[in-house]
Formats: sequence, structure tokens, C-alpha cells
Amino acid sequence: MIFPYSNPQKTVHSRRRNHQLLFLLLTMFYSIHCTAEFNGKLSGGITGATDYIWRGYSKSNGKPVIQGNIDYEFKSGIFLGSSASTINFADHGYDDRSTLEFRPYLGFAYQLSEDWRFNTAWTRYLYDGKIFGQDADYNEFYIYSHFRDLVSLNFNVSENSYNQNHMSFNSEITGRYPISDSIELSGTLGYNKQKKNLHYDYLYWTSGLTLHFSKNIGIDVRYYGGIHTSTQAHGMAAGWQFYPHVADHRAVFSMTIGF
Repeated sequence: MIFPYSNPQKTVHSRRRNHQLLFLLLTMFYSIHCTAEFNGKLSGGITGATDYIWRGYSKSNGKPVIQGNIDYEFKSGIFLGSSASTINFADHGYDDRSTLEFRPYLGFAYQLSEDWRFNTAWTRYLYDGKIFGQDADYNEFYIYSHFRDLVSLNFNVSENSYNQNHMSFNSEITGRYPISDSIELSGTLGYNKQKKNLHYDYLYWTSGLTLHFSKNIGIDVRYYGGIHTSTQAHGMAAGWQFYPHVADHRAVFSMTIGF
């Protein structure tokens, strides 16, 4: 494979994108801080994890990551926030590689009944550089349904996943069982339809244990499994080199400090 030569203009472009992302992040943090005067709910946290596994594949090439999020929910049910994570797509031979994923989001939560809650949201995936030499920013739209704090159903769609001119779909169900106030078991089963963008479709599952040492500190130990349910020939898939293999038989440890 022939990798592109270094280009000073790309370095300037990368710095400009970094400055834009930093400005957007600071603006959103400031806006959320200002809206706290409306007596809504402000929350957030910082997480360190041994891997960043996402819907069946790793976004950190099996390496540790630092992640953060901040969220504000108004009394009306409207919420907004952002999350960020370090990433590593193993595209080391390319210039202007992405090292940060940033996700601003906006949504609405509605209490259907005492037991059921409904959420809908928009988010945009923003990267501080390129992925395998291509711009990969894209939108995604979510629909959630929650039964108490025990079961969550999630469906999301992107009209242009990874900016590769193909749609993607993902659906999953998550179950939680609190053993005590400080110990919780949980698991997820999901299906990620990404064959036209990432070469594969993924059936994935997780199971794990979460320990809450206090209201704001917790650790999670989780097993990840998955299989490829469908594969598209490389020559027919998207014209880039990002073909992540399924993350199977992998344990991930994480620790979160929140507020």
C-alpha cells in the first residue's frame, strides 16, 4: 500500500480543525453552565478505560482511552450535552490522523408513564483529523425507550455513516439488575448494520458488573463478544481502508468519576 506524503497544508488544516473543535467544546460547556440557572439537572464525568469498544469493534485499536461527558436536562425534557474520547484507528501511515472523537448532542425526554420513558436525540460525530485519509464526520439520530431503570431499547440511524455515502442502522437492548445499592449486573445485545461502510455487519453482546463506591465514583468490568453476520468483498465495500474486525472475547476495565 502506498501512503500519502506529508503535506504542510494538511497540518495547517488539522490545526484549524483542532481549534474549531476546542472552540465548540468550550462554547457548549459555557452554554450549559449558564443554563444551570434554570434549575435543571447538570451531570457529567470523566472515564478511563482499557479499550473503547463500540457496537462490535474497537475505536482505540485495543489501547486505553480517556473519555469525558457533560449533560444538562431542562425541566421541559429537552437535554443537550457533549462527550469526547481519545481514539486510535490504526491508520498510522496517513497524515492528519484523528486522535479525538467529539460528540455534541441535543434531544428530548418524555415520561410516558410511571414505568416508561421515551427519548429521541440527534448527535454529530466530529473528528480532529481524518480516518484513513478521509473526512469522516457524520450525523446520527436516536430513539430510546426505557422501562424503569431495568431495560432500555435503542434504535439509531445515520444517513451518511462515516461520511461514506451509505446509511447505517443499529439496534440494541440493554438489561440491568441491581443486586444492591452499590452493585449492578448488566448486559447488552445489539446488531450493527455497517457492511457498506465498514465491510462487516456485527452482532455483538456484553455482560458486566458495575460497583459504585460512592455517588460519584464507580468501576466497571465488562466482557465483550461478537461475530460477523455478513461480509462484503473489499472491492465492493467503501473505498477506504477502515475494516475493523469484531471485538470478541475481550474484557474491559473502566473507572468513572462523575458529578
